Amino acid sequence: MRTEHSFSVDFIVRVDRTIKEKADVFARITVDGIIREISIKQKVNLDEWDSKREQVKGNSITAKETNRYISCIRFLITEKYRILRDKDLTVTADTVKDAYLEKQTRTKTGHTLNELISYHYKIYADQLEEGTMKNYRTTAEYLKQFLKQELRKEDVYLIELDYQFLTNVEYFIRHRPIKKHDPCEGNGVYKHLERIKKMIRWAKKLGWISSNPFEDYELKFKKTKRKKLHIDELINIENQSFGNPKLEFVKDLFVFSCYTGLAYADVIKLSEKDFYVSNDGKRWLTTYRKKSDELSPVPLLEIACEIIDRYKCLPASIANGTVFPKTSNQEVNRNLKIIAEICGIKKELTFHIARHTFGTTVTLKNNVPIETVSKMLDHSKLTTTLIYAEVDEEKIEEDMLGVELRLRQKKLKRSE
Repeated sequence: MRTEHSFSVDFIVRVDRTIKEKADVFARITVDGIIREISIKQKVNLDEWDSKREQVKGNSITAKETNRYISCIRFLITEKYRILRDKDLTVTADTVKDAYLEKQTRTKTGHTLNELISYHYKIYADQLEEGTMKNYRTTAEYLKQFLKQELRKEDVYLIELDYQFLTNVEYFIRHRPIKKHDPCEGNGVYKHLERIKKMIRWAKKLGWISSNPFEDYELKFKKTKRKKLHIDELINIENQSFGNPKLEFVKDLFVFSCYTGLAYADVIKLSEKDFYVSNDGKRWLTTYRKKSDELSPVPLLEIACEIIDRYKCLPASIANGTVFPKTSNQEVNRNLKIIAEICGIKKELTFHIARHTFGTTVTLKNNVPIETVSKMLDHSKLTTTLIYAEVDEEKIEEDMLGVELRLRQKKLKRSE
């Protein structure tokens, strides 16, 4: 049977002997009337300390940071008390103090979190796409700020990490965005946590830790509807004449991707060796995707062939040894915004929408089997392709029209 105790955590200050205007902050643990104190390694201005509210007065950045740290310490000590109580362990002021200090004073051995981040970058910088590594760097920056602002540390040992650490990191990312004008929300938060979990799993495989502290941490991704172009929007872009060579070029790159499913990085590196003509005269695209290094075979539709022939003989293409002249993804996406505006398309048009358009509007909605689409898109799992196979109002209308016709035919047969 669990024994109840009187318990409280208070914060007091004591005047610094060397600097009279300053004071050291102590956490005072009281269990059943017995008091023990812990220095939290914080100094405050004596005249700014509010003894009644047990925090620093004012709204300055320093005051807010100190008060947040005090709240964190209060929570951690209370959590240690709760664990001792719920496990029916001995609960005294000393055992609560020792339980809290254990994490701070135990022998530190092994690798640190920053060491893992640096090693991950060293090993994978040349293997992963720059966009992926950029995301890892942002995740690393969140971890750096969390350590500095919440834990007042530059680094932590991997053996110090626990479930609560990741819980606090998730809260931090949601409430302390790197860019104040661009908060990280929803699936964006879980993407950062997913990258952290991947690095920790990797650390376990390396033998840097004996167990994965985040193994049971669930990431609750919300299903998102993939943006794509409807067939009338695609035709609108195809038929639009811009009178600007740059816009025409970007339009052709985008339309080519809509009919092949290739990502920007794969389109821009295409060369003559990535194509072949089969015995029946069909022109095929057989390129290895940059992201996965897997073969992505796609039979080329007539419009895709026309676009290739339009650019492969240009001096800029020949000089680069590619089908299309070189341009940057940023430049392409900037021009796609202009194209969307001219064509009256309200969606935020990016190059990746072309890949989604191929997976839905061009293939699945034209009865191409999902297994075939999955192979052409180079998806390692069929479940990834299923994301493209959403059932929308247009699909429901088409399917129900077929049902209505079949029912009418059956009724006619019965009445004969």
